[in-house]
Amino acid sequence: MTTIIHDLPDHKAYRSDIDKYLDEPLLEYVWKVADAFLPVVDNEGRSESQAPVIFANRYIETRLSEAERVERYLSFFPNENVASARKYYAERPPLDTSFKERFFNSREVVQTLEAYQLDVEKFWYLLLFVNDVVEDVCTNGPTCELSETEKVDDMVAKLSEATELITKKNGRLNYDTKDEYTLSILKTALRHFINSYNDIVETSKSREELLARLSEIGVERTIKSWVLLNYEKRLSLEKSHKTRLFAAMFQYFLGGRTINRELLKTSVEKISTDKLLLISRLTTIVGLQGEDYYQRYTDVGTENRKLSNLLNRYKREPLPSTIGWIYSGGF
Repeated sequence: MTTIIHDLPDHKAYRSDIDKYLDEPLLEYVWKVADAFLPVVDNEGRSESQAPVIFANRYIETRLSEAERVERYLSFFPNENVASARKYYAERPPLDTSFKERFFNSREVVQTLEAYQLDVEKFWYLLLFVNDVVEDVCTNGPTCELSETEKVDDMVAKLSEATELITKKNGRLNYDTKDEYTLSILKTALRHFINSYNDIVETSKSREELLARLSEIGVERTIKSWVLLNYEKRLSLEKSHKTRLFAAMFQYFLGGRTINRELLKTSVEKISTDKLLLISRLTTIVGLQGEDYYQRYTDVGTENRKLSNLLNRYKREPLPSTIGWIYSGGF
C-alpha cells in the first residue's frame, strides 16, 4: 500500500533562515527535539536550532533529479559552478526515506502513536529527522578537540586534587614538589586567575571589549578557539551508541505525554503503552536494530526488554564527543 503524505514546502531557506520554517506545522515535532539537542544561540540570544531548516532542504532534495539539485544549489550560491555543486552533494549521503512503507504499515506503532494523541504524519518527519541526525553524528564525523577553556578547566580539576607537581623540560625532569604549602599557593593563584577571567567574560559589553581585555592578560585564544574540529581524524560510533542517541531523542520527545484512555477502551486490539517498546520498534523500522527489537514478547513469552537492557548497560558511559558533518554545515 502506498502512503500519501504532504511534502514539506520549499521556502528556499538558508540554514539561518529559521523564520521561514518556524511555523511549518509538519515540523512541529522536529523543532521540539532539534531545539533541545541541536540548539544555536545567535547574537540576539535566541536559541532556535538551525537543524530543521537543513533537514527541510535535505527532504526537498530527495524529490529532485541530479540536474534539479545542482540548479537549486547554484540558486543559493551563484558564484559556484556545476562541479562544486556536484561535489557538495557527493560528499553528503542523501536523506534515507527507505523505511516509509515499513513505518506507515506498522499497525502496532501507528496505533500506539494515536493512543498518545500524536499526529502520525508529523511523527514521520520526526523519525526521518532523528534517524538522519543519528547517522550524521555517529558516522564518519569530525572529532571535537578540547577548546582552550576546556583544556584549562581539565588542568584546574586535576591540579585541585594533586598531591605532587612534576614538570619537565625537553623530556627531562626539571621540577618536582610534594610540599603542601607550595601546592596550596599554586592552587590559590590559579583560582584567582580563573575568577578574574570569569569576571572579564561576564562583564564585557561587546566581543571587541572582551577580546581586548583578554589580550591584556594574554589569554585571547580562549575566546577565539571555541570548539576545534579535527576533519582528519574521523569517528564512526558503534551501533550501541547510535541506539542510545536515537532513544534519548525520542525519550525526550515522548516524556510527559499521556495515553488517551478512551481510545484504549474502544480499540479492538490490545495496544502496548510502553514508550520504550515504541522506541525499540522504531529502531527496527529504520534498520538500526533487528527484528528482535520489534516484537512485544520474546520466544519464551517474556516482555521484550532488549532496548531497556541496552540503555541500562551503558547508562554511566557517556557518548564519545563528536559532531555531525551535515548538521554542522550546509544551507
